[in-house]
Amino acid sequence: MLKMKTLLTAEALGKAGTIYTEGFLFEQCVGDAAVLVVSTAGSITITQQCSFDNVHFYTPVDHSATALGNICTTMTVTTGTYIAFDPVLAKFIRFAITETDVAATAVSLLVAFSREVNG
Repeated sequence: MLKMKTLLTAEALGKAGTIYTEGFLFEQCVGDAAVLVVSTAGSITITQQCSFDNVHFYTPVDHSATALGNICTTMTVTTGTYIAFDPVLAKFIRFAITETDVAATAVSLLVAFSREVNG
């Protein structure tokens, strides 16, 4: 079964700014995930953040403190880019979107993932 959720719709993001999507329940994900990104200007980086309580979010790292959860780095203007990513095990996730000091932009983000059939 496929679950889809719109997280941002033309959300304003200032030059060198960061915005966060709402956190959402992700425990039903069974391994495959993707985001559809639209950006009107600038250069953005998107990372996944994880939570066990949908309040405190963490940027995941591996045993060597290497960051995980990267979706894309320095993406420029796009009318729609579909990015498959490796989801990190978590009950809740959200995405951090950072503009890398090029220009203000508007960002739309849709997430899709495989979920349990009975979930």
